[in-house]
Amino acid sequence: MQYAYHKKFFHGLYLFLVLVIGCLLWDSPISLALVPLLVITAGTQSCFYLHFVDFARIHARFVEARLNKALGKGTLVGSEIEDLYFYPIDAPKIGGFVPTTPLRFFSFFTLHWTLLWLGLAAFALWRLLPMMGPCGHHYLILLGLWGGLNLIYLVWFFYKARDRHAMDSFLKKSS
Repeated sequence: MQYAYHKKFFHGLYLFLVLVIGCLLWDSPISLALVPLLVITAGTQSCFYLHFVDFARIHARFVEARLNKALGKGTLVGSEIEDLYFYPIDAPKIGGFVPTTPLRFFSFFTLHWTLLWLGLAAFALWRLLPMMGPCGHHYLILLGLWGGLNLIYLVWFFYKARDRHAMDSFLKKSS
């Protein structure tokens, strides 16, 4: 399950990257105006796929615990290793960035892509705004609102972790 979600995640990243580079190379006002919107969408889409990866990890942890209980020993340790290697599944995070462990590779990877995307959006805006004249100010306001709303929601969603808590409760009741 997790492999499929990771595959979708990376295919999505590459698709958005090709779209953004295509828009930058086209270099028309419309294509440049699309770049920041594509960047915001790529970030939100990436978090969507990470949400499914977390689902797969939580489910696998539950299945491992049940099998270990039935076997009477801790034979299956995949979920514990994933917590150590990637990020603790129960840690609060924003997308793939875990504030309590910002130097872990998963957090670094998230920051890397975030800075890359923001750099591409900034370059597009640098090219676009002189072409827009006075309406560029309104575009920046709308873009800031849209980006801000997405960021606020994602921070709220991942920090509250309501879905993860609901799933944990359900799985505990069913065991």
